[in-house]
Amino acid sequence: MPRVTTDPALRPFSESGYEILDEELDTRREVAIWSVDPLTPRLGDLFTVESRGVVHEIAVVQLATFRGGWSAVCRVTDVF
Repeated sequence: MPRVTTDPALRPFSESGYEILDEELDTRREVAIWSVDPLTPRLGDLFTVESRGVVHEIAVVQLATFRGGWSAVCRVTDVF
């Protein structure tokens, strides 16, 4: 499947720097994010994530760091 090319100025995360895993969004209302970005979020930080045409506000509830990056589990706090 070909990759969709979008304007890089519209991407909040670097294409190679973050991965958002939303497989459990519908069942557990959670999203996992991992990154090699040196800016690590804090517990309670809020993000917005669009998935399947719906915008979700999510909050960091678990955070782990590893050499060169971090991973976070985020829970849905609101849906728009």
